[in-house]
Amino acid sequence: MKIYLEIPVKAVPHQSVRVTKRGFTYQPKKIKDYKKLIAELVRERLPDHFCVIGAGTPIVVNRLHYVFEYPKSMPKYKQKFGTFKTTKPDLHDNLNKALFDALEGVLWEQDQNICWLRDVRKIYGDANKIELEIECLSD
Repeated sequence: MKIYLEIPVKAVPHQSVRVTKRGFTYQPKKIKDYKKLIAELVRERLPDHFCVIGAGTPIVVNRLHYVFEYPKSMPKYKQKFGTFKTTKPDLHDNLNKALFDALEGVLWEQDQNICWLRDVRKIYGDANKIELEIECLSD
C-alpha cells in the first residue's frame, strides 16, 4: 500500500520540552498547535477506507520534502524549484521529529516502525508544504 500526501503547512521544528521553575515539564504551545494542525490536515486527505498502519508493520518513507517559500531577499533569478535550503531548522532531528510525532495515531500507530527514509529534502518552492509518500512493506 502506497500513500501520497501533500500537506499545505509550513514545517515547524520540534523543540525540547520546557521546564517550569517548579520542575514541571510542558510542550510549547506552538508545537502542540502544529501537531494538531498536521493531524487534522492529514485526516482530511486520507482515503475513507484507510485504517491506521498497525504496530510491527515496516514503513518506508519514499519521499519526504519540506518545501519552504522563497525568502523575500532571494533574487528572482535564483528562485528555481528544488533549490536546497541550507539554513535552520535541522532536517533529521527537528523537522522529522515533529512531523512523525504528529502522524502517530493518524497515519501509523508507532513512528518506530519507519525503517527506511529514501528521499528526504529541505528545499525552496513557491508555497510552504510538506510532501510525503509512504509505503507499507507488508499488508
